[in-house]
Amino acid sequence: MAKHISFGTPVNDAERWAFGLLADELPADYFLLTNVEIPTKTGQAMEVDALVLGQWGVYVVDVKGYIGRLDAGLHAWQLDGRDVDNSLSKANYVARVLAGKLKHKVPVGVYAPWCQGMVFVTGRKGEEIELDKSGESLSIYTPDEIIAALTKEWGLTAPHKHPVSRAQKELVLDTIGQVALVESRNNKIQDFIKLKCLFLQEGLEVWQAEYNPGGWTAPWLLKILQPIEFSDAADAERHEERLRDEFRRLQALSGLSAVPYSAPLIQDGEQLVLPIRMPRGLPLHLLKLADLSVYQLLEVLRRSITALKQIHRRGFTVGGWAENCVFVSDGGDVEFIDIRSDVTEDEDIQAYAARFSAIAEATGQPRVYQWFRAAARGGAGDADALRADLSALIEQGVCEVDTAKFSAMPGAVIDHHYRLLEQTAKAEHSELWKAAHILGNYPVAVSLYHGSDASWSMLSSLYRSLSRISHPAVEQVLALGQLPGGESLYTVRRWLAGVSLDAIGAIEPGQPLRWFAKLLSALNYLHQLDIYHGGICPQNIIVDGDEVTLVNFGLGLDIAASRYASQYADPAFWAEEGEAERDIYGLVASFIDVLTPLALKGDMGPEGMLNALHQFDRAYLGDTLFDCCEAVLTFKAQIDPASCYLRQFGLDDWLDVNFR
Repeated sequence: MAKHISFGTPVNDAERWAFGLLADELPADYFLLTNVEIPTKTGQAMEVDALVLGQWGVYVVDVKGYIGRLDAGLHAWQLDGRDVDNSLSKANYVARVLAGKLKHKVPVGVYAPWCQGMVFVTGRKGEEIELDKSGESLSIYTPDEIIAALTKEWGLTAPHKHPVSRAQKELVLDTIGQVALVESRNNKIQDFIKLKCLFLQEGLEVWQAEYNPGGWTAPWLLKILQPIEFSDAADAERHEERLRDEFRRLQALSGLSAVPYSAPLIQDGEQLVLPIRMPRGLPLHLLKLADLSVYQLLEVLRRSITALKQIHRRGFTVGGWAENCVFVSDGGDVEFIDIRSDVTEDEDIQAYAARFSAIAEATGQPRVYQWFRAAARGGAGDADALRADLSALIEQGVCEVDTAKFSAMPGAVIDHHYRLLEQTAKAEHSELWKAAHILGNYPVAVSLYHGSDASWSMLSSLYRSLSRISHPAVEQVLALGQLPGGESLYTVRRWLAGVSLDAIGAIEPGQPLRWFAKLLSALNYLHQLDIYHGGICPQNIIVDGDEVTLVNFGLGLDIAASRYASQYADPAFWAEEGEAERDIYGLVASFIDVLTPLALKGDMGPEGMLNALHQFDRAYLGDTLFDCCEAVLTFKAQIDPASCYLRQFGLDDWLDVNFR
């Protein structure tokens, strides 16, 4: 793109189009001076459409918007049979005048450059023009030839051809006079000085600029609309309305950290300008993730999702998610510079997730990147939940991601926090370990789930729920994550003394009913919060004296798969049951299974389970408890979490079970 310095306004559309073509197509070291006046000895000035300072010479270009067939001779021209002026003779005359002035001003050691006239016949924006020259040496060209004529040696009419030096170009500019002043005027809009053109398309320009009121400067972007450059007036009006709408959006979002400040619109009669403060930092795609710590990555994500929600709460969406329209500063601040508000909030979150997914993956935190994966696929991402997770990770502390594949063995360390001590159970897809919290020096239980990456979304949601509640009969979940180098998940829980329900030894009178009441009360509490265990069986119930605790929420260990509640029930009925009904069924079936003597168990299928219940003393259990258990096992029970489970099962005497 040539350096274009405009001394005046184009007088017609042909000149405007011609100047645009020349500016775009000529090399960067060319100067294009348009609508410039060349002074003569008498003090008068001759106007030149365009003056091109090129590699081989100085060209005085006369622009003609002729349409039709042009027959051009050395002395006479005809357009479709009609006589027209010979523009080449005029251009050559001006070129001779300019050459004479250059020879008088040339300093010692510098030769005057070759000056020649040239005619550029544009037609209708490069079309509907046919040229027939009587001599090939005539410098008359159509749009197909003009650039080559100005840049190639053959376009020069000089008998001896020499490249134009930098000193010769400066001599021409000095002869024209005030070029620097005109260039400065053209590149200044009020106190904004244009520095670099970033985008240029019919009537639309984006410039990097600086605000320089005197004494200090600040970087800005200028979005410039020039209606006169549009071939269609209606198209110009549409773009003007879009620019005004963008200004209104930026004003409505002013004060938000992710939205750049915009100055008032500037309209000077020829152009409409929207100044926007230059965003800080780098475009997102230039951010070097490898140079950032996990904390910094999490902070970028937290600030970005917070900013997006702030924009949504004001009734707007971003919409413009191109890689060069999102900026990140050194401090982790995020700015969006293309706020279109032309998509729905769900579409905006999906586009956001896709754009920031690389950062999420780089954190190595499953709670984070699993959310981005799901949201980028179109899943309705809960932005508030993500923000809460990010804040929790930053507050609780995270370590750099370990990329080495994890091997479960005594002494192995998970997430730099937990050291495995002793394996207490193992199956094909899961392991249970006693471990130690390294810094806190206390025991914890660690469960490893292999090949369970597909269950992440459910487990993550369940973990968030469990981490925010506390109940004496519900395990305390400390952490949930993904092991490095694979698709294995892990959960960390408070270490519980005691044994599973099916491994209990001697049982004191009244203990089973106490355990059952405590677990029933806990399920009542969880179900009211829409939290469900999903796999209650004897090995997921831990007993220690009078205390009892539900463990392994979300995934019943496959160690206990043979005792899983769904194995007790008819599969057809089980598939139709709700989550609350399944939990209650698992609780009832687990106690009946453990408390029934081996000689009376049978196969413990649906019929065997019901027969086992009938071996219990109805009078001892009480009619209400017996009938409720029977209704649960036959899938006739109506479970209502809003009602007290203890009362539904006739255990009114145990309402204070957690206080005994």
